Amino acid sequence: MHLEKIRGTESKKLERKKILLAVTGSIAAIESIKLSRELIRRGAEVTGVMSEDAKKIINPYALEFATDRIVTEITGKIEHVNFVEISDLLLVAPASANTISRIANGISDNAVTLFSTSAIGKIPVIIVPAMSESMIENPFIRENISKLKNNGIEVVEPVYEEKKAKFPPVDLICLYVERALYKKEMEGKRVIVTSGPTFEHIDPIRFISNRSSGLMGKELAFEFWRRGAEVIHITSKPTGLRLYDFTEVVVRSVNDMLYASLNEVRKGCDLFVSSAAPSDFTVEKAEDKMKTSDEITLKLRAAPKIIKELRKIYEGTIIGFKAETGVSDEELYRIAYEKMVEDRLQMVVANDVKEKGMGTEDTRVLLLTEKREEWAEGSKVEVAERIVRAYLEDCP
Repeated sequence: MHLEKIRGTESKKLERKKILLAVTGSIAAIESIKLSRELIRRGAEVTGVMSEDAKKIINPYALEFATDRIVTEITGKIEHVNFVEISDLLLVAPASANTISRIANGISDNAVTLFSTSAIGKIPVIIVPAMSESMIENPFIRENISKLKNNGIEVVEPVYEEKKAKFPPVDLICLYVERALYKKEMEGKRVIVTSGPTFEHIDPIRFISNRSSGLMGKELAFEFWRRGAEVIHITSKPTGLRLYDFTEVVVRSVNDMLYASLNEVRKGCDLFVSSAAPSDFTVEKAEDKMKTSDEITLKLRAAPKIIKELRKIYEGTIIGFKAETGVSDEELYRIAYEKMVEDRLQMVVANDVKEKGMGTEDTRVLLLTEKREEWAEGSKVEVAERIVRAYLEDCP
């Protein structure tokens, strides 16, 4: 019953999905508790599976507490067959060197390897290695990892620190789980998303910026990635997560963002999502720190408009954003429509940020296309999903 208090509290991305979480005898097994809870917070139903070596690292009661149920041994009820038949995905996390080698060579001698043998070819399988760096660089282990990848198994690369191949952040693992279970409507597409504010320096220390968190752009980037797109995330607020087919280009000023946008569009672009909040002005920067005084005069110049500059070289699909303050819904619609026409946009996402939106966790936005005029309200995770669905329905 206690799990229902947290199920789906972060998002509904894994709602009604049944995940098999297989835990092996890596010291990173202690992270499986946190991982299970995060999967549940995203809506999943989690069944834990433990090898004998995993039980030496964490007590089965701990995993039982953190999951909907656990399997610690295979009985006459053939759990490895029956649970796979009703599950959506097998996640082996952490996966020790021993377990990786056994799975890659079809050895099925404990609960985890039996579940793996049963699942491969039937449901998506994700493996998360965790061991010392010397072990993961062993040529036989690398060969076995390659064998798994060549057979359609997703391998989430570890984080290399302190001569160890460490367990990745649970947020990153959950993103891979979500991507594996999403329909790939954007597969083969290259999507560029801008997010966050820009920083226009007054002197080497101070700058002019705004309170944009970059959260909406980040969630949009993740949402397109979940659906199979290659995503280029141009941002001043990087996520720091290393994902396959997800590249972050870190920028500082509006000119940096413009240059990066033009550069990436020239490489190929199926969709450009302009969700950043770049400065409307650039500043004449002082070479040294400005002295404190009662009055300071700043010389501001109009900054280039990224979408207008893009339209000089790119005729493809653009989703634009428009933020206003203190306007009525009718006035916001008029402003959004004018922007859509002026910049030849396929969609405009507009909102009044006076109450919420910029720098907040939730938002209320107008979604405007040639076929649609609707309001979306909720967390930015939820609204990002609404935006992507609107794009897929109206601007394929």
